[in-house]
Parts: sequence; structure tokens; C-alpha cells
Amino acid sequence: MRENRQHGQPGFPVGFYRMERASGETILDNHWHEEIEFLTVTRGEATFQIGLDDYEVRAGEAIFIPGGELHGGYPLNGSPCTYEAVVCDLGWLIGSGDRIGKAYLQPLQRGLMALPAFWTEEEPWGKAALGRLREVLALEASDDPARELRVKIGLLALFADLISHGRLRSRHPGEPAERRAAERLKHVLLYMEEHFARKLTVRELADVAGMSEGHFSRVFRSYMRQTPVAYLNRYRLRHAAGRLLDSDLPVSEVALESGFDNFSYFIKQFRAVYGCTPRAYRSRP
Repeated sequence: MRENRQHGQPGFPVGFYRMERASGETILDNHWHEEIEFLTVTRGEATFQIGLDDYEVRAGEAIFIPGGELHGGYPLNGSPCTYEAVVCDLGWLIGSGDRIGKAYLQPLQRGLMALPAFWTEEEPWGKAALGRLREVLALEASDDPARELRVKIGLLALFADLISHGRLRSRHPGEPAERRAAERLKHVLLYMEEHFARKLTVRELADVAGMSEGHFSRVFRSYMRQTPVAYLNRYRLRHAAGRLLDSDLPVSEVALESGFDNFSYFIKQFRAVYGCTPRAYRSRP
């Protein structure tokens, strides 16, 4: 799904996030956003997917996610996982007429340059970058009146360290067919989110992607790690869970509104994901 939330606030488009996932819980639903993201695991471990590449990330390690890249997280070895992330509008760091921004950050923003996706402390550049990232993350709870300025300075210093260590390099884009497939998949995900309340077939989704049904299903599984039907049902269930909490609609109407025309199937799927019936979910304190 495309993430539409505002990260940070107007004038300071930087969002800080801390997530704790117990053993067996979903780590991070596959999604994308136009902002860049730095994510570090602070406890446990997980597999994070960026595009079609997988990274096993353990406590003290981090990943960098370019803007627009599909990414998600999955359990690894049944381990719980706690991670922290900072999401930033890269354009905010590029000043008007700033020669440095144009030379380094604009090419990164446009996908012409790239940073390493996976960071560890085993190499000097990784140790320096992780240290800077921890300093930026620590500013989330700061009451310093210059906090926002320090966050900006910290992010620029992080980029400076990576550039000094030669880690900002020309990007080697994937195969044209792979890039087209990823963009078509994003289009399909948006289509699913717009039309989830009615019956959708894999054939219709494949037509939206401009692919054969079999090829579409293979591409979808490669990026999303589940079938189109499983993803659609999970999205419908998230919508239903939200409606149960923010409306007084009968459960049967919530099911229909969410795209489930078989009430028994809805109850079964909801219980499998949330561990209780829709009625019990609504009644939780």
C-alpha cells in the first residue's frame, strides 16, 4: 500500500517511530512512501525486504530505504523485534540554490545515486553512520528548543559521513522490465485500495497491471510475499477492524462494507488475524 500519512509536521517533515513486535507478529506490512527512511533494529532480529532484496537485520544493524521503494519486514527465526525509524522528506534538506544539495542529495532523490541498503558496524563507514543515526533518533524526546535544527544538522552530518567514506555512488538500476513491474504493481495496489469493497478477481488485477494472470501472480508474490487474494483479504480486514472501532455499524454491515459477502468467511478470517471475533474486538477496552 502507499503510505499517505504525514511524517512530522509542516515545516518539519521528519517522523520518528518506535515499534515493538512480539514473536510471531507481523513486523512491517509491505508498503511504500516517497520519503527516505533509516531503520535500525534495537532488539531481536527480522528480515526486511526492499524491492526484491532481502536483508537479515539484527540488533545494532540498520537499513536505508530510498523514497518510492516497496519495503516490508518479516519474522526471522521466530524472534521478537524492536526497531526504530526516522522518515524524512529529502527535499527538506536541499536548500534553494544550495550547490551541495544539488551535487549530492538531489541525485539521491532522483534515483541517480544510491546509498548502501544494509549497515553494520563491521566497517568504519557503517560504524560512523550507525552512530550518527542513533544521535538523530535520540533527539525525538529532546526538549532542546533547537531540537529541529539539531535533527537537520544530524541528518546532514549522517549524509556527510557516508559521502566522506565514498558510500554515495552512482546507482545501477535494475533491469527495465523489473522497474516496470514494480511500478505496475504499485498501480495495482492503489487500484485494490480504491475498489476493495467490491468483488475483485485476479484476472481483473492482472489486466490493470497489463500482465497475464500467471505472470502477475508471480510478480505479486515476489514483492509482497503473499498471493493477491491474501493481500486483498488482509487489507479488507484492516479496514473492517478500523470500522468496528470508529462506527456503530452492525458487524454484518461492516463485513459487507469491507468487501466480504460471506459473513461466516469474514468471521473466520477475522479471528485468524486478530485472535477474536469482530464483536469481541469492538468490545476490547
